[in-house]
Formats: sequence, C-alpha cells, structure tokens
Amino acid sequence: MLCVILSRLQRFFPEDFAFTPASFLLPDEVVELEEYMRKNPNYTFIAKPSKGRGGDGIFLVRKFHELPRSALTHDFLVQRYIENPYVVDKKKFDLRLYVVIKGVDPLEAYLCDEGLARFCTSNYAKPDHNNIRNLYMHLTNFSLNKNSDNFITPEEEFYKEGSNASKRLLTNIYKTLQAKGKDVRYLKK
Repeated sequence: MLCVILSRLQRFFPEDFAFTPASFLLPDEVVELEEYMRKNPNYTFIAKPSKGRGGDGIFLVRKFHELPRSALTHDFLVQRYIENPYVVDKKKFDLRLYVVIKGVDPLEAYLCDEGLARFCTSNYAKPDHNNIRNLYMHLTNFSLNKNSDNFITPEEEFYKEGSNASKRLLTNIYKTLQAKGKDVRYLKK
C-alpha cells in the first residue's frame, strides 16, 4: 500500500515527504494514532477500510473515541484529512492519473496526457459537527456520488470544455485551472 510506505518514509525523512498527510495503518499503529490525535485535537481524520472499494465504510472523525471498534481490530487506514483542498465550482475533486512504469533501475515512467477528475456532488465546506457525515461533500468516490440527487451524469457532458459533470476529462480541468490563472505545467511534470 503506497500510503503506508510514504507514511513510514515521512517518519524518517519528514522534510522530504511533507507532501503526504500523516497516515496510520490499524490495528498495528493504533497507539501512534491515539497519541497523534490527542496532540492535534483540531484535526479531522478520514478512516478507510484497507480492503474497501467505492467509498464503502469510509467516514470522518475528530476524536479517537469516535472510531468504531471495528476500526481498531480490522485493517483500517486513518489519515489526516486535508481541510483546505483546492476546489473547482465550489466542489472538492480528485484526479485519476495513469502512469506506465517501464523500468525501475533506472526509473522510467510515462504519464498519460489524459485522465479523469471526479467531483463531490455537494459544495465543499470545512468539516464541522453539522457536515462531517455528509459524504457527498467530503468523498469524491464515483460509486458513492452517483447516488446523490445532485449527480450530473458524465455521458452528455464528459467531453465538453466547461462541463459541470460529476466526472470530467483531465484536459478540461487543465483548461479550467488555466482560465483561473493557474500554471498547470507543474501538474504535468
């Protein structure tokens, strides 16, 4: 699991791996998580079953005691939730990028020019006690958001520039970001 490797590297090389949120694999790191949550009482955390898919079983918590017993005894990944994400059209989104790794010594990898952006179906607001359970606001999983009343099917809008569909082409997101004055060259490196 990539985030576990990154998390462990972050502990040994904190400055080099500061780009990834603090992550804990349960039940092995439950003591470390409890201590981290106690030291950082204002953070929100996202918990995911490590063998889950499609957003099933994912939830947000603020306090250690809010974790269900199943998270403490089964394989769960708990990460610090990024509370200030960049949003487009007031919605949180993620990017699905596709990479082919041709070799590792020397490293040779190729990033596909096209990819996907998956959008939440509710406008984003920082998690608080009123919205922390609104998964349509906090999770970008397509299989979850397609059940929302606000879901906009990508079939009709998918290829259109300026689309507001819940799933969009990466190249159209680049154009949206460029129109907002963002330099997307750094995303393509």
